[in-house]
Amino acid sequence: MKLRVVAIILLLSLLLFFGFKKVSTNKKKEQSTNIEQINILKYAPENNKLLFISNLDSFNIVNNNEKDKNPTNKDNFFLIKDSILDYLGIDLGNNKLEDIYNNELIISTVENNKNLEDDILIVFKIKPEKTIDDLLNLPNKIDQIDEIISINRENKINFLNYIYRTHDNYIIASSDKKLIKNSIISSKNFKKKKFQYEGELVGLNNEKNILFTNKFLESKFFNKEIFPENNGDKIATILDFKNKQLILKSYLLNNKKNIDILTYEKLINKENSNKENSNEDNPENLIFCDMKNFDKQLNPLINDFQLSFFEEFNQNNNQNILIINSNKDWLITFEKNNEDQFDLSALRKLKDFSKYTLKQNEDIYSIYSKDILEEKDDVIKQLSFENIYSIESKGLQTISNNLIDGKEFEKISKKFFNLKSNKDKSAFLYSKVDIKDGNSNKIEYFSNLQDLNFLIKNILKISNEESLEIISQSIPEKNPIIYRETILNIL
Repeated sequence: MKLRVVAIILLLSLLLFFGFKKVSTNKKKEQSTNIEQINILKYAPENNKLLFISNLDSFNIVNNNEKDKNPTNKDNFFLIKDSILDYLGIDLGNNKLEDIYNNELIISTVENNKNLEDDILIVFKIKPEKTIDDLLNLPNKIDQIDEIISINRENKINFLNYIYRTHDNYIIASSDKKLIKNSIISSKNFKKKKFQYEGELVGLNNEKNILFTNKFLESKFFNKEIFPENNGDKIATILDFKNKQLILKSYLLNNKKNIDILTYEKLINKENSNKENSNEDNPENLIFCDMKNFDKQLNPLINDFQLSFFEEFNQNNNQNILIINSNKDWLITFEKNNEDQFDLSALRKLKDFSKYTLKQNEDIYSIYSKDILEEKDDVIKQLSFENIYSIESKGLQTISNNLIDGKEFEKISKKFFNLKSNKDKSAFLYSKVDIKDGNSNKIEYFSNLQDLNFLIKNILKISNEESLEIISQSIPEKNPIIYRETILNIL
């Protein structure tokens, strides 16, 4: 991973781990400024690959809610903070970051055609009484306003090469002097033209941390047919930190095509309503889609039997299907098609299996089993294959590796039809992938954070708790709506 991206991730992590609200009694009485109204937006560069905007109320380097009395843990937190600042080239000396930072921040990356690494621009507001000298702590005083200053530290690497202080107390720092000049020009022309993401901010103005990018990372549904490149789409990700969990919610937006945050309200509210009405335990992996849109990228989430089933599945292309994996148990549920009925007995995977069927009311239960004798090293042994079970009702068929009783089958049926109801009648595309894996050290969607885990493994641990992705598209929509929610445990 590029060093510039490492710096962005580390700085974002600093904000997220240590920077969440510490609001005083007087501050609570004040009305917080909407993110679309903060003045720092005028310094945001155009044509950026990544843009992070934050107007957190204040820094709180050691979260008061943590109430961690362990001095070693506190020292580790400060070690992270100091290491990040040192890498950026910032030396606070005896100053405290929370006494300098004044609630507005932008981080942006811009492609460098001459260099494999992207350039970075960081803009943040400081309190009126603070200066550049409070940030750099150099031997010679250099605090000039409206002058680009080169950052040079003898025998040290500083990631930020240039720094600039505006007359309205904003610090602009970058790896490239040209980006600072462009930022200044942008601020002077800000009133003549709209902010680049003004349309995308509709519905997000109450959020405190927003990340804009031009593509999803490692999306389960991403492909050029669904999401062509350079079509004006943007991904807005809002970030929050609650109960030691980092929560990221991402939305595919396109202002020109009226795909804004309000487009997602109906979908998300419907999903949450069904979730609240469901009391059953949530499985580790849940996939709901139709066969036509079953993507190869989902294959790692299913086992060999499920994969062989899909290879032979001869239902029509629009068949809705539900896949649930939990621990070692798994099941597949789909609607029966009377015109082209699927014969499980014909599956190559079940060749030579014995079948036994039992009917209960309107449901037909079947078991497929196989035991053989095998000779190895002149010894006869019994070899048992995993049993496969099937339940057929009037509308559904369920295949599983464990016997499901009537109550459990009723829950699964309810889950299936709840998911189906989320698919509008006019929708030709609806899919959902919900992955829960609290024991995994892999970070599902933000694989670059694996490098961050390596750097801070003795201080903090980041692991994937849950990843949810939903895609929906209806007639006459030209573009899909894609929603993703990722929960990371911070330990």
